[in-house]
Amino acid sequence: MWGLFLIKEDNCKILQRGFYWPTMFKDTYAFCKTCENCQKVDTGQNVLLYNSRLHLFSGKIRSRWSGPFIVKHVYPYGAFDIENPKNDNVFKVNGHRLKAYFDNFPSENESIGLNDPVYKV
Repeated sequence: MWGLFLIKEDNCKILQRGFYWPTMFKDTYAFCKTCENCQKVDTGQNVLLYNSRLHLFSGKIRSRWSGPFIVKHVYPYGAFDIENPKNDNVFKVNGHRLKAYFDNFPSENESIGLNDPVYKV
């Protein structure tokens, strides 16, 4: 459910640490798809909903993900009740149409102070 976001995040972390191998992107994709914690959606979590309607000639390029919505109830057979926070409508959707939504995800940027170089003679 976490989708492509975590896969890109993992790849960025790997590249920042100086590692690379030819199948890195494929390997991290496979790892994230098999990770149980990465695929978990809980009650109260914000999610995006995939709009699967067929658009033959839409005229505009836009994202098919809408939301965010709030998960109200998780059914044991893979369905979810989600609520639209704009108008408080609650409806049931298939879990395959959802992915996690992160608002203001904390960045892990580090700052390094650069001083003038000191040359010893």
